[in-house]
Amino acid sequence: MAMTGETIKKLATSTILGCGLILIGSGICSAYAQTSSTQSEQDEQALLFSADEVDYNRELQTVTARGNVEISRDGRILLADTVSYDQSQDVMTASGNVSITEPSGEVTFASYVELSGDFKNGVVKDIYVLLDEHTRIAGSGARRSNGNFTEIAKAVYSPCEVCEDDSDSAPLWRIRAARVIHDAETKTVEYKDARLELGGIPVLYTPYFQHPDPTVKRQSGLLAPTFGSTSYVGSFFAQPYYWAIDDSKDATFTPIYTIDEGPVLAAQYRQRFDSGKMEFDGSATQDSNDDFQGHIDAEGRFDIDETWRWGFDAEQASEKTYQSRYGFDSPSVLTSNLFTEGFRGASYTRVDGYYFQGLKEGDERDTTPIILPHMQFHGRTEPAKYGSYTTLDLDGLSLTREEGADSHRLSAKAGWALPYIGSMGDVTKLSLSLRSDNYIVSDVSRDGKSDYSGYAGRLLPLIALDWNMPFVSDQGEYHQIIKPMAMMAWSPNGGNPEEISNEDSQSFEFDDINLMSHDRFGGLDRAEDGFRASYGLEWGIYGQSGGYTSAMFGQSYRANDNDTFAPGSGLEEHLSDYVGRVTVSPNEYLDLTYRYRLDNDDFSARRNQVSATAGSVDTLRINTTYVHFTDDAGSEEFSEREELYFKAERRFSDFWSGMAYTRYDIDQSEPLEYGAGFVYEDECFIFDGRVRRTFYQDQDLGQSDEFLFRLVFKTLGEFASAAGL
Repeated sequence: MAMTGETIKKLATSTILGCGLILIGSGICSAYAQTSSTQSEQDEQALLFSADEVDYNRELQTVTARGNVEISRDGRILLADTVSYDQSQDVMTASGNVSITEPSGEVTFASYVELSGDFKNGVVKDIYVLLDEHTRIAGSGARRSNGNFTEIAKAVYSPCEVCEDDSDSAPLWRIRAARVIHDAETKTVEYKDARLELGGIPVLYTPYFQHPDPTVKRQSGLLAPTFGSTSYVGSFFAQPYYWAIDDSKDATFTPIYTIDEGPVLAAQYRQRFDSGKMEFDGSATQDSNDDFQGHIDAEGRFDIDETWRWGFDAEQASEKTYQSRYGFDSPSVLTSNLFTEGFRGASYTRVDGYYFQGLKEGDERDTTPIILPHMQFHGRTEPAKYGSYTTLDLDGLSLTREEGADSHRLSAKAGWALPYIGSMGDVTKLSLSLRSDNYIVSDVSRDGKSDYSGYAGRLLPLIALDWNMPFVSDQGEYHQIIKPMAMMAWSPNGGNPEEISNEDSQSFEFDDINLMSHDRFGGLDRAEDGFRASYGLEWGIYGQSGGYTSAMFGQSYRANDNDTFAPGSGLEEHLSDYVGRVTVSPNEYLDLTYRYRLDNDDFSARRNQVSATAGSVDTLRINTTYVHFTDDAGSEEFSEREELYFKAERRFSDFWSGMAYTRYDIDQSEPLEYGAGFVYEDECFIFDGRVRRTFYQDQDLGQSDEFLFRLVFKTLGEFASAAGL
């Protein structure tokens, strides 16, 4: 088929333009007509080119391409309607729907550009830069230099979408500036003579401002400040500075100035190693009484080899209410721990030490124990021929305190177990063990006797039998399980001599979780003795879609009526209280759990706990918790209490959501605290406001009213404020 003259002309001109453009790079060219490409490869990067039509002026040494022009070099791609290249000046101009895509993904749009042949220097008219999916910079013109710096005149920066119904309306927020400089290498955005506008209204001016561009994950610099007021420290201002030290570590320094208590310096340091990680948080101040105050919260975890690792936790505060006063996290006990542990097969070894600081009103440092060391080992053999296995547990502990009892313990327990599955599907397990506890104690208080110092010990054999028999039924779309279960165990009476100080078994609660345990104490200082037995029944029905309903009920029997368990524990009589739970969760929108302990004489409730969650986070979600402990239902930690907690969360639209909650003391008929809040969030902005009122007293910190809000300009940082009365 013969080619027309027009086709021959387009082929020739495309070839000429290809050769002319290749002179920018390597001087070797080839071309194809219509949507064709040109490629050369020597020492410099290759240049790719395609266009619909090409003209070449030999006298002026210019090449002009029209229609769907695409030029690629060094990872940069230029698209335009028309491109002209002046070979003598090494200048390229482009007009009409111009876009330049950088290797990083940043895209620059313009009506007209004039660039050097390598795209690194030039000027741009009507520039529009898309830094990421949402963030944009626009201006009347720009100058580009070294391939990194883009200086934009009369610029506007914003990550906010413009309303689709009114494209001329102002975004939610934007920054206008006389000049904006974007450094693609350091990934920073600088402003000169800048003002922040909300809804098109100027609200803040600064002669200079800088922040990382949206592609930056971490970079040194000032973070958004925080200011506000509380009844504990008065008005305050905090200005954090973030230091990205290198790829593996960083630090944040936060000077805080308070009106009533003076300046505070808070700091955080984080570092990752090949073998682990470490994090340090702390603060220090000299308060209004010229007393030094501060706190530390540090953690480290490090691998030694495939079996062993070591770590530490360090938590201390100068005063019990220091962290609450200055707004730091404040648990009820601060725990410092140094440990090493190893995992090999079914065995586990750990050696550690503990130091505690109690933050409750009655806690005293002189009576708080120091544990150093605490050594533990647990080992288990592989199953033998009939499935039997042997266990070995070792425990060594040294506990001292400045005032009060000291205890040094060495315990060993050897066990043997034989599980058996019967022909009817019943599961039986026989357990035998022998435990030896040896103590050297001092100043242990005994009822009606003088304090004891010296050796104390016990030898506790244990025989136990566990049995359960699950009945399974498939009924169409439902799967049902009914499982009766029982446990019997025996140890000699008198397993808790007064000479042994109770340090690790003080907190105890009898419930459905430990009903079938051979020894219901959580530690080693107290042991369950005598003959005991438990029975129970579990039932559950499960649907194919994930919904289920389950229930459990049981009781325990103890042959001895002694003081092993305290009054109100539910185990102080021969027959224990009844314990159980009911859970109803038919689908993801409803979850109801009821846990109970009923008196063994009249079935009156001694402990009730109900928790219910209903609804969806996309519409309305309600969470309710009811707790009731009677005055004869346990230890001091779980004294008489009847409380109700209620929380409701509602999403009103794609951008607005709200919540409200309350904690109410039913026994005293008064609230403990309540609060409410709302959140607005879109692609460029977060506004979070909360109000809270508390009615309880925490040592020297009394009741408080608080108002908190947080203002976040996405891609810029965070502005937060807090107020309390």
